[in-house]
Amino acid sequence: MKTQREIRNSFWEYIKEIDPNLAMEFRRKKRQNEYKTDIRCFFVQYVDDLHRRRVISDKLANRVTL
Repeated sequence: MKTQREIRNSFWEYIKEIDPNLAMEFRRKKRQNEYKTDIRCFFVQYVDDLHRRRVISDKLANRVTL
């Protein structure tokens, strides 16, 4: 993955598999801090996992927001 958009899209697909109820919270116009804490925590863990597996760069891991 090379862009923040790719990470976010991948994350929402992941959430659909894990918890469809949380996935229904997705709104394109919502900002990161407007999402529930559970979603934000899942996102941080997801990005951390991508970074540890070297799927994304240090720079992208530090810059990406939900």
